[in-house]
Amino acid sequence: MFKALFGDGKESKSSGNVKDKEPSSQDHAEPAPEALAKVMRVFGRYSFDLDHLEAADIEKEFERWAMHVLVGSTVSEDGEPLPGGRRDWGGLNRFVNTHRQHEKKYVAESLGDLRDVLLTFTQTIGKAVIEDQEADRHMVEHIGGLRNASEASSAEDMKRALLTAVGGISQLLEDRKQRQQAHVETLGSKLKKVQEELGQARKEMVLDPLTKLYNRAALDMQVERVVGLSFFSGTAASLIMVDIDHFKLVNDTYGHRAGDAILQQFADRLVTIFLRKSDFIARYGGEEMMVLLQGDGLMVSERIVERFLEAIRGTPFEHEGVEISITASAGLAELIPGESVASWIERADRALYQAKEAGRDRVCIASSEAIPA
Repeated sequence: MFKALFGDGKESKSSGNVKDKEPSSQDHAEPAPEALAKVMRVFGRYSFDLDHLEAADIEKEFERWAMHVLVGSTVSEDGEPLPGGRRDWGGLNRFVNTHRQHEKKYVAESLGDLRDVLLTFTQTIGKAVIEDQEADRHMVEHIGGLRNASEASSAEDMKRALLTAVGGISQLLEDRKQRQQAHVETLGSKLKKVQEELGQARKEMVLDPLTKLYNRAALDMQVERVVGLSFFSGTAASLIMVDIDHFKLVNDTYGHRAGDAILQQFADRLVTIFLRKSDFIARYGGEEMMVLLQGDGLMVSERIVERFLEAIRGTPFEHEGVEISITASAGLAELIPGESVASWIERADRALYQAKEAGRDRVCIASSEAIPA
């Protein structure tokens, strides 16, 4: 079936020995090109991020080929037909074949990474259980020695047994601590690649309808993942809570339609500043947005936030020809190892409140102490 649809690729060779049929006005009425174009659009619509390509770019390329099939000529990147072309079945065949190979490789490597992480996790847990059982056995032996010594009549024997037990138990605890640290580092090295790809699972996330950023549910899920994986990988992570200053005044002065336009433009500027694949931007609620940065400590994160605030205050927003100047405030919190999700978000929220109290149009850094549950 695919051979019948795509051809064998010989028509598109540059030798000119075999020529495609010139397009006619009847081409648009042919059911085969229309059906094939629909198939290409389905492939594009349900594409996903690959190592070298965003899903949106892949969808555009499939759409370009779908248009090529329909109009029978080369299509520009803007989707406009170019004159003097004809259907390149061989090129279409190669495009689909190459893309499917990339998808197969990406999925195989991703599954391999997940299997590797699962196997390492299973082996590590099993080894830890066995090692802890052995350590517990030695600890019981030391406690038994103390019990026997307590029944002896010699104070010197009791002292000797006590020192031996204390030294042995201390060594067992130290060995256990080092083993646990080694296990965490082993898992962390395996999980780093998985953590880097967290931001690529975009198709399964739900977007906020107004700003087209991720919504609160998607943010909660992403923060949970980052907190869990950072515990093993030791990778730095920062959470930024951003709020538009005096947003109610904007709505009261210019109307809610203007307020919605400001939110949309505000979200667009966030995307232009925090543009890495791993940067996760979401609408937290109302005029509050959140940015989750992976791999960045306080120094780098603060510099990026300052650049964003400068972009907000430096260029007015616009609605129906009216320029509206606004500022924003931000709270920045770096993840503390072992910190809970609730504590991390609460520290960022408190830092934002401090920025508001200090006069707005600035960023404040959260306290370095986790908030007890």
